[in-house]
Amino acid sequence: MNEAREPSSHAIKTELSRELSLFQITMMGVGMMIGWGVFVGTGVTIGTAGPGGVLLTFAFNGLIALFTALSYAQLSSAIPRAGGAYNYASISFGKGVSFLVGWIEWFASSVAGSIYSIAFATYTVHFLARIGMLESVGIPLFLVEKIFAVAVALLFIYVNYRGASKTGLAGSIMTLGQTLTMAFIAMAGFWTVYHDPSRLRNFVPFLPNGWDKILVTMAFTYVAFEGYEVIVQTGDEAIDPRRNLTKAILFSLLIVVCTYLAVAFATLVAVRGVDTEAWKWIGQDGPTGFGEAIARLIPYGGILVIVAVVFSST
Repeated sequence: MNEAREPSSHAIKTELSRELSLFQITMMGVGMMIGWGVFVGTGVTIGTAGPGGVLLTFAFNGLIALFTALSYAQLSSAIPRAGGAYNYASISFGKGVSFLVGWIEWFASSVAGSIYSIAFATYTVHFLARIGMLESVGIPLFLVEKIFAVAVALLFIYVNYRGASKTGLAGSIMTLGQTLTMAFIAMAGFWTVYHDPSRLRNFVPFLPNGWDKILVTMAFTYVAFEGYEVIVQTGDEAIDPRRNLTKAILFSLLIVVCTYLAVAFATLVAVRGVDTEAWKWIGQDGPTGFGEAIARLIPYGGILVIVAVVFSST
């Protein structure tokens, strides 16, 4: 009796070129996740849930995301094709449901791209305004932010249009740059605490606004943990997809959770000598609170944050 064999990854028919390595697709997932969650979400979360709240928010969201990521890893290994959740829904529930899922996925990616474009524009314009480079423009800053956001979106739409290899290369470079920048900020935070342990007082009180605020902050930052969906959409472009997609999903989530926790820690210990509690001082600036704190932690920290925003948001 002959048993039907599952086709190997190299036997999967595809109309796309298999050029994306494990490193490239991992960086694609990391690049989609590290962005808004750090640059905008950190300051807002600290102001809403307090110093301990931001750490618990990122840790709990990472745990919740792990369960979904494991499901995606299992499905991507069984169905390593472009389309991701669309294909899973098509095989499981038929064309009607998969049609809706496909459009929801497209819409979610569009929203995520918009958020990252806005993060890029907000930080860039805020920085340029502070150093006086926009004084003679004569255009309201909110309009300048919109122009920046549209410009960076169009730029990378063009990069994607050029094909998978160009997208993978550009994405890997950008993500590697922002990951190294985030690692440098985290190390600066740990180094500061090592030489000045009194900075740990910024974590007291640990949960000034109670546990219920953590649910609020988890809700609006969870989108920053969903980049692994982009990984499974490369099923027809990844090299050895049955192995590499699963690895990339788990590697990317691990990198992102560790990065979020380390950077949030560095943000809190960065503040000293202000007229109020550190977490309140960071929270009062809301979306730009992270950048204001890092500017006090590292010489030319404001410029470093802008570099990280450029790498990450794009």
